[in-house]
Amino acid sequence: MARPSTKFANVRSSKQRDELTEMWKSHHCHYTRVRAHAILLSGQGYEISRIVDIFGVDRDSVSSWIDRFNGGGAHSLEDDDHPGPPPMLDDEEQEVLKRLFKKYPNQSAKILAELERETGKKMSKWSLPNYAKRFGLSWKRFRRSLKQRRDEKAFRLAQEELAELIAEPELNVVYFDEAGFSLKGVVPYGWQPVGKRYEVPVTGAHGSSIQVLGFESQDGSTATYLHKGYVTTETVVEIFDDYCQTIKEPTVVVLDNASCHTSAAFLARLDQWAENGLFVYHIAPYSPELNSIERFWKKLKYNLLPVHAWERFQELLAALTTTLAEFGEVAYMPSIQSYTE
Repeated sequence: MARPSTKFANVRSSKQRDELTEMWKSHHCHYTRVRAHAILLSGQGYEISRIVDIFGVDRDSVSSWIDRFNGGGAHSLEDDDHPGPPPMLDDEEQEVLKRLFKKYPNQSAKILAELERETGKKMSKWSLPNYAKRFGLSWKRFRRSLKQRRDEKAFRLAQEELAELIAEPELNVVYFDEAGFSLKGVVPYGWQPVGKRYEVPVTGAHGSSIQVLGFESQDGSTATYLHKGYVTTETVVEIFDDYCQTIKEPTVVVLDNASCHTSAAFLARLDQWAENGLFVYHIAPYSPELNSIERFWKKLKYNLLPVHAWERFQELLAALTTTLAEFGEVAYMPSIQSYTE
């Protein structure tokens, strides 16, 4: 039996940890990012054998990284500059290329054509990534955003108002929203062998979806309701009526401006809920980052549910129930109770 590793990186301070994290996430050299990540894992107690499995390198390499870090700190993980041929582009031409990267971030052919037109230098598509890394760029997905549609002044005001509500010691602030889980599934991230990808069993069945409606407290605990079918105002009102009976202190529910949250039937219930200590705060339109539970839904879909959850409806329902129960109370709406028998 192999002996457990006794060599670990000695990450002595939060400053060192921050340096390593910054290096792991944004260093221009891929190999330096790998070393920084490995040192962070070692500092957290990961044995050399586990790090070898994660990164697909040999034990001697990992051991030498630990020695380098323990002897010289985070910057010792960087490689010395190696002499080589002069760069293809001079400083002025590199500034042109930087501008083209910014102007055409997803059009490599356009960048190369414009570079040749403006500088007379013809660069191969294989050299372009090297300059991109030198400029601190990486090829990755764009992020969807609604920022251009929102009123920035209203957003800042909502931020300030929420901060004031959270600071009130006698007030409980919770977040409400809905999320759909379908057998079309999601493709999660996970550790997999180099050169191989695990398959996620997805049936893609239509009409086999579960709506999760939930409240998330400041401490991360949740109260969730599982429902099958469309989410209507009546569904939301029924859930608010039930949740209202569970609160023990004045509570503000933060939610977005979906039609089922702003309909006449929903607004007509506000006074009655207020009498029971439950108040509603609508965030500024197109401001999902102000609703904390949005992040919980993403984590639930991509990290917390097992990969087999998307194969059959009953497995999805069971996985959601089990996982959500770890965070708080789970209730079945009448629309889904027949599937639990």
